[in-house]
Amino acid sequence: MRSRRSLGTLLACQCALSAALALSFPFFAIYLHRARGLSMGLVGLALSLTMLSTAFSQGFGGELSDLWGSKRVMELALALRSLTAAGMGLAMGLGPTWLLVGLGVLSSFLGAFFEPAIRSWVAEEYPAHQRASAYGSLRVAMNLGWAVGPALGGLLAERSYPLMFAGTAVVCALCLGALRWGLEDDGPAREAPFSLRGVMSAAGDARLLEFCACGLLLAVVMSQLVVSLSVHSVRFAALSEREVGLLFGLNGLVVILTQRWITGLMRRLRLSLVLACGSLLYALGYGWVGWARGFPLMASAVVVVSLGEVVAAPGLQALAVNLAPARLKGRYLGFQGLTSQAGSALGPLLGGLALQHLSPRWPGAPWLLVAATGAVAGLGFYRLGRRLSPQEEGL
Repeated sequence: MRSRRSLGTLLACQCALSAALALSFPFFAIYLHRARGLSMGLVGLALSLTMLSTAFSQGFGGELSDLWGSKRVMELALALRSLTAAGMGLAMGLGPTWLLVGLGVLSSFLGAFFEPAIRSWVAEEYPAHQRASAYGSLRVAMNLGWAVGPALGGLLAERSYPLMFAGTAVVCALCLGALRWGLEDDGPAREAPFSLRGVMSAAGDARLLEFCACGLLLAVVMSQLVVSLSVHSVRFAALSEREVGLLFGLNGLVVILTQRWITGLMRRLRLSLVLACGSLLYALGYGWVGWARGFPLMASAVVVVSLGEVVAAPGLQALAVNLAPARLKGRYLGFQGLTSQAGSALGPLLGGLALQHLSPRWPGAPWLLVAATGAVAGLGFYRLGRRLSPQEEGL
């Protein structure tokens, strides 16, 4: 009963936190460009630094979860995110641009400790065969939050950008209170000092390294949804900006409606096979993007891509923690998060270059490359499955 009640608290906090972040941070680039006059090149640099910082934060947050306990790390992340978001709201009215960008990078770095910590909590509370289902529930909560947050943020952006970040700070503080009084203290898992060498020592596990290499390729594919797909849809698929927004809404809707059902269907399959199937769905969906024109065909491609997300995403965290030794779950989750976030940062860069240099000659070319990358990742996951035990596979 403890796990069920505590998971309910975490699901509520995950939903509220996702909505709070979507309330402000997606609009930060617009603010920097319009209100502060930064070129899109400098805005892109700021966003790249932010994504890079969150990649390293995944590794640090996972290691600290092993050392201090998952609950303490989640509380720390929420407290620091609340303070830095409030600081960003103040800096918008009083501070120079460099301070504002620095606070944005710092807020993302410190706040991202929350993700490996919440996954580490699930890893400790649930046996191997139930973790994918629990991670799937977290994804549903996250998508619910992201469905609400941008709509509210769009309304607030017309009135006050600082008010958006003040709202984020308040919600983070409320989530901190909910976790402090609604979640039992798990305590430190092991006694050892924090070290960067400890964070990176997970790379010494050959199977984890192979898994993370496949995960990095899949992250490159997954990250094409926002930037690359948006640009392609408007320039080459004859969609309006409003229709692009509907595509993103469709993606979230598919995840919310199908995640728990599909995760339940996959429970009797090996995680490596599930990840291979999810990667191939991504390959099919993005391959179809290259040929689709008009909203109905693009919508059908996004549905396939969304199903790939539903199938693959929970298994990434579940298999990472199933590979981990008993007292190093946070470290393994953190390393998996670091490599996955690195792929997410690399994806928009590669996608943008492909759209710039290949799409004018043939719009389908970048998406065939994306599909091929997804297929290679799927093959890698399938081959890795030959070296895993049934328990590691979540059976």
